[in-house]
Amino acid sequence: MSKLEEERLNIIWLEGQDCAGCTISIKQASNPTLIDILTGAIPGLEGLKLIYHPTLMFEWGEDAAKILVDAADGKYDPFVLVLEGAIPDESKASPGVFCVLGEYEGEVLKLSETVEKLAKRCAAAVAIGTCASYGGVPHGEPNPTGARGLLDFLGKDWKSSLGLPVICIPGCPPRPDNIVEVLGHAVLAAKEIAPLPELDEWHRPVYLYGATAHELCPICGYYSGGIDAHAFGEVGCLGALGCKGIITNCNASTMWMDGYGGCTRTGVPCFGCAHPDFPDAPTSPFFAKAPASAFVKETIRGTLGHLKMGLERLKRRVI
Repeated sequence: MSKLEEERLNIIWLEGQDCAGCTISIKQASNPTLIDILTGAIPGLEGLKLIYHPTLMFEWGEDAAKILVDAADGKYDPFVLVLEGAIPDESKASPGVFCVLGEYEGEVLKLSETVEKLAKRCAAAVAIGTCASYGGVPHGEPNPTGARGLLDFLGKDWKSSLGLPVICIPGCPPRPDNIVEVLGHAVLAAKEIAPLPELDEWHRPVYLYGATAHELCPICGYYSGGIDAHAFGEVGCLGALGCKGIITNCNASTMWMDGYGGCTRTGVPCFGCAHPDFPDAPTSPFFAKAPASAFVKETIRGTLGHLKMGLERLKRRVI
């Protein structure tokens, strides 16, 4: 058993340029729930303590800010750093500031400086939501604050004190269960109990973001059948109404929580909120159709695939 596996592991959750939607999302998680994780009900995740979360913590004012100051000095090692929201470029704000976490003994704690300090000590770093992952809405053109996601801010080659890369959970917000599952993976990796799941080039867990929303869509059969909806409420594929599921890697179309919800399951086109370029092109304008090239590639792939399947079905099956 590793030393970290035996120790209490702290969680420091920062909110930057955000709407707190990811916090609202994680409180809806059901498999497991946030309470399951924080109370140690899940094997391997015992000993967790959420020591800082601006929305959920009891401390406020300088008492809250002191936690961040102490964490930068090593008092709360080992800890997992969680970021919700984008990080602004404070050089563009001079002489003012864009994003402040608090004030301690007359010193303003800027988000960017705090992230830099904590990133030097954290056992793992997790970006929750598209804003924290890639910049999201604050990063949208013309990006007056110079907002960036944690992946860009720290760099794709950055490693934590345990040698772990930035882990991204995009979505605006992400599915609740996506958040708790990946946080669980990060904790298990930080405790050296299990390895991280495979990450893609955008540092997303492949098992969650390896397929597009289109591939997982519960109504994609309409696309295969050539049936398009041309007005909201009509039966058919939502591609003609601006669905970006064909270019967005995300599993939210399957369900939101407890078997319910999901964008296209409720008749809403995917806006591409988990796409690294959201909310800019090719995900915008929201109700504009996705690039034609995506549909052309899908049509060619589907046609060739169906032809191959048809030829296979002509062969006699030996039982």
